[in-house]
Amino acid sequence: MIGWFIIKLILLPLLSVFFYNLYIKYFKKLAQTERKEGLPSHRIKNGTITMGGIVFLILPLFFISYTPTTFWIVFTTLCFASLGMADDLLIIVLKKNNGLSANFKLLVEIVISGILFYVYLKNDFLTTLKIGNFELDLKWLFGLLILWMLTASSNAWNLTDGVDGLCSGCSLILGIGLMIVAYRQQAFDIFYLLLCVQIVLFVFWCFNFPKAFLFMGDVGSLALGVFYASCSIFLNSVLAFVLMAGLFIFETLSVILQVAYFKHTKGKRLFKMAPFHHHLEACGWNEWKVNFFFYAVQILLVWSVLHLPI
Repeated sequence: MIGWFIIKLILLPLLSVFFYNLYIKYFKKLAQTERKEGLPSHRIKNGTITMGGIVFLILPLFFISYTPTTFWIVFTTLCFASLGMADDLLIIVLKKNNGLSANFKLLVEIVISGILFYVYLKNDFLTTLKIGNFELDLKWLFGLLILWMLTASSNAWNLTDGVDGLCSGCSLILGIGLMIVAYRQQAFDIFYLLLCVQIVLFVFWCFNFPKAFLFMGDVGSLALGVFYASCSIFLNSVLAFVLMAGLFIFETLSVILQVAYFKHTKGKRLFKMAPFHHHLEACGWNEWKVNFFFYAVQILLVWSVLHLPI
């Protein structure tokens, strides 16, 4: 049993390298279209192969152990992945960086969240919000928490995916934090699920680091945020996840603040560009510097949360 487990852990990264190379070779038509109003340094990325997130979402499915918990985490993740794929394909076909409308995506996200909450209640999963030794049973309000967690995470990850290696790298660090949480709780089914995704995502990060050979696309970023959020929900570690995802939340807040300030001042900007990683680029930071700064902050967040009594 242990021998087969080790074989799978060796086989998974090797297959990841094989399938990423295969994807790059045969899916060159799935090319990214950069925004015209984006940074000039990003225009050279026009034509980079996108939707690489398909590999780190699909390949682990053949290696994980399926339990009721892992099944619904995977189901929810793939639903959001399908939404992201539709968005990506629309952008590729139209050759414009305008995919599905925000209202349509929000509607689909609400439906998926509703399905997960229905299943969550039917299977008698915990609906308590745990903060240290204090527990509050939210009952039906837990559905609103699931809705907020999934929609906020999917969009936060999507916004953070703007620099080569940024979203994938920060996700890997956060994923390690959740793996430690799962191990401490002896939730080994979720631990192994996280491990399998982390391995394939790490290989993707190697292809995605500046200058990227491959982008994850909305299919990857929307699903990745939901994947980690779903794991935290089933681990009953919502607060830990929110704190560890502080960097992704800040990226979202930078966009909200930028828009609000722009409207309030009738045209002035709070940041040179939003999300915040683009502001740093506009200030002269290269992608390597942005990445390592974000990685350092992400490591600090995860390390701090793992030492809190929550």
